Amino acid sequence: MAASFREILMGLVEGVEGGAAATLMGMDGISVEQYMKAGGYDVETVGVEYGKVIDEIRKASSLLDLGSVEEVMVATAASDLLLRMATQDYYIAFVLSHGSNMGKARYLMRKAAEAASVELV
Repeated sequence: MAASFREILMGLVEGVEGGAAATLMGMDGISVEQYMKAGGYDVETVGVEYGKVIDEIRKASSLLDLGSVEEVMVATAASDLLLRMATQDYYIAFVLSHGSNMGKARYLMRKAAEAASVELV
């Protein structure tokens, strides 16, 4: 049996020490599902705002003939953010604390995006 979107996001957040929250978002800004550790994090707003960034990066990548955007990493003063396309129209935003194992986070993010893409079809 396939995993639900919530299970996919929970596995991602709980799978990396320092994982805080994740959301599966449409490029239209609508959240499909989200998962947050206790304490809360406004991951939906993060997803909406960074979705605009993904769109601009996609346009620039296309203009420069660099190929399609697969993953974006943003490091801020407060935390790190991974964004990965699940399909052309959906992406996962994953918020982590500084010092998290980014290699593991990127691996789990790729697996989560693959699992979500199967469910989105």
